[in-house]
Amino acid sequence: MQKKLIVLAVAALTAPTLALADNANITFYGKAHVSLDSNNGNAGTTATGTKNGLNLTSNSSRFGLKGSEDLGNGVNAIYQYETEVLAQGGNSLLGAQRDTYVGLKGELGSLVAGRLPLANMYANDANFMGDKIGDAGNMTAGGFGGNGSIAVPSRAGRAIGYVSPAFSGVTVTAGFVPNTAQSLSGSAASPAATVQNAANKDTSFALRAAYDQNGVFAAVNYVNLGVAGIVLGTATPGTVGALGAGGAAAGAKVTVASFAGGYDLGVAQVRAQYVLTDANAAAADNVVLGRTGMKQGVFTLGGQYNVTETSAIKAQVAKAGDMTVSGASQANSGATLMALDYDYSLSKRTTVYAAYAKVSNKTNAAFSATGYAHGGLTTPGAGNSPSALSVGVIHNF
Repeated sequence: MQKKLIVLAVAALTAPTLALADNANITFYGKAHVSLDSNNGNAGTTATGTKNGLNLTSNSSRFGLKGSEDLGNGVNAIYQYETEVLAQGGNSLLGAQRDTYVGLKGELGSLVAGRLPLANMYANDANFMGDKIGDAGNMTAGGFGGNGSIAVPSRAGRAIGYVSPAFSGVTVTAGFVPNTAQSLSGSAASPAATVQNAANKDTSFALRAAYDQNGVFAAVNYVNLGVAGIVLGTATPGTVGALGAGGAAAGAKVTVASFAGGYDLGVAQVRAQYVLTDANAAAADNVVLGRTGMKQGVFTLGGQYNVTETSAIKAQVAKAGDMTVSGASQANSGATLMALDYDYSLSKRTTVYAAYAKVSNKTNAAFSATGYAHGGLTTPGAGNSPSALSVGVIHNF
C-alpha cells in the first residue's frame, strides 16, 4: 500500500513537469514600467480632481507568452499572446490587448493574423521617449491639432500581416485589414463603434520598407485607413467633440505617409522623421460639416548619447505645423514638443530614469505631454502648454 502511495505521489509531482516539457517552446516575457509624474499646465478637472499634480502611472506595462513549433522543411508555426498590465493598481490587473497573433514563418518570411501594429509601425522610428512622457506618438498619431477628432489607432484587430526576411538590411512589411465593421472601431458597445458599424466599410492597408545595417537606418511607411480605422468626433481645432457624434460616411479615408532616417555611431545615435496625415473630404466633413479635407505634418528630431556603459542622455523635439483645412492654413493649430531624459541601468533588465517634457500649444492646438504609450493625461485643453516631470523604473523579464 505504501509503495502505491509513493508511486501516485511521484506521478502527481512529475505530471506538471512533463506537461511543461511538452510545451518547452513557450517563452514567458514582460515589462513592468511605473513612474511618478508631476503634471502642470493642464486645464479642467477629472472625476477625481484636478488634472495637475502628482500621478502614479503604468506605462505600457505588459505580460506575454510566445513560441514556435518546427513543422519541417524550414517552416515554423508561431504565436504570441500579449496584454497590458495595469501595474499602478486598480480593479483589474489586465488592460488592453497588445500584439497578438498566430502564423507561419519560413525562408520567405512570416505571415501572421490577429491584432497587429498600425500607428506603431511608424510612431517609434524616431522616438527616443517611447512609453515615457514626451512620447512622439502624442504628435504623430494623436489626431489633428491634438484634439483626437481623427486619430490613428496604435493597433488593428482582425488584421493580416507579412514581414519579409532581411535582404541586405532591407525588410518589407505589409498589413491588410478586411472591410469588417469590427476591425478597428473597438467594442460594439462603444459610441464610436455604434456609429461606425452603421456605415459602409472600406478596407485598410499598411506598407513599410526599412533599411537597418552598418549603423544606417531608413524607413518609409504608408498607411491607408478606411472608415473603420477612423475615430470620428464633432470638433473644431483645439476642442474635443463627443466621440462618434459626427457619424461616419462611406468613403471616408485617412492616409499617413512617414519618412525616417538616422545614424548610429555606437556611443551616440540620431534620428529624424516627417509624418504627414491626410483626411479626405468624407472624413473631414464628419468632424465639422463643410470641410473638404484636413492635413497636418509633424517633424521629429531626436538623439541619444551614452555617457557611460550604464547611463545615457536622450533628447527630442517634435514640431507639428499648422493644419491645412479645406485647402487653407488653419492659423495657430500647431505645437512643439520638447523632451529630455536621463537613464541609468541598474542591471541588464532594470533601468531607472528621470524625464521632463513640455508642449507649447498654439491657440487652437491641444497636444499633450503625456499619453499615447505613456499612461496619464491626454486632454490639456486648447491653447494650454502642459509639462510633466517624471521619475520611473523599468524592469524587463
